[in-house]
Amino acid sequence: MSGMSAGNGQGHKMNVSTKLIRDIEKINDEKLKKWRVDAATRCHETLGPFPALCFSGGIDSQAMLHCFAEADLEAHVIIFTFNDDLNKHDVDHAKAYCHTFDIPYREIEFDIVSFLTRDNIAMSEKYGSLSPHFNTHYRFIEILTHMGYTGVCFGGNAPDKHGNDYGKNLGINEFNWVDCHDKFQIAVQGSFLSFSPELALALAVSTPTMGDDLPKLSEDWEEYKRLRHQKYEQKIIGYKRIGFDIMRQDTKYTGFEKVKDLFEEKTGDGWAFDRQFRQSLGRLPGANTDRNQYKIDMKADQKVFLDSIYFKHFPPGP
Repeated sequence: MSGMSAGNGQGHKMNVSTKLIRDIEKINDEKLKKWRVDAATRCHETLGPFPALCFSGGIDSQAMLHCFAEADLEAHVIIFTFNDDLNKHDVDHAKAYCHTFDIPYREIEFDIVSFLTRDNIAMSEKYGSLSPHFNTHYRFIEILTHMGYTGVCFGGNAPDKHGNDYGKNLGINEFNWVDCHDKFQIAVQGSFLSFSPELALALAVSTPTMGDDLPKLSEDWEEYKRLRHQKYEQKIIGYKRIGFDIMRQDTKYTGFEKVKDLFEEKTGDGWAFDRQFRQSLGRLPGANTDRNQYKIDMKADQKVFLDSIYFKHFPPGP
């Protein structure tokens, strides 16, 4: 467990039972519904009597809302609205989803530019995150704590198949939720879609693999956007196969695209946001920049079995 406590992924094993892997073999609608409902029920039990669901409108948070609604669980749906319409593309989509499925919601205004320019570094020093996105989520938690909520849940990210590995997209930022959880005053589930092993593994074998890594900072900005959109299309396939009611957007949004556009317009550099608000975090004293991934640790025969299920869905090309 050293990798989890150190926050670097080294030595950490996410064990998956052979019984669970065998259970994934014959996915059907009844089984998928049970896994969706069970995931929401188990998560809800950890969030106390007055839980909040942070809803961005993206497909990850749509999947979270779908599960909670299907399980008929009480929770307040919260939509954070950035100043100057800087996440209007997501907010409009979130509201449309709620109206379509008759889900009540509450809006909270948030000055994202002020937060990033004044508080981003302080949040990293407090919680150890290297991501302005995660720092923003941590501030959301602080706001909701002061409003009296007993727990907060985010859609998060599901372990997918990347190359030869399952669960590779669970990295240091995702697992930072574990390290900083004891600093929150309320219960927090930072990644609903990786909370339940049944649902997470079902998504992993139902979603086409991402063939290319997204370009790193300073590499081609247009290629980054192309690959990000490609991954979004692949995720939609997997989410629909799991039975989620998905309302797609034109492309994948993280809630920060308009913010990035704002700084690109000011500088002429598509990477300006990352240079100013992400790179600076890695230079903080004591910052853990180790990029080891938390991968699912499975025996060779387990992996062969999962691969056989995956390739039934997505046969390898010639």
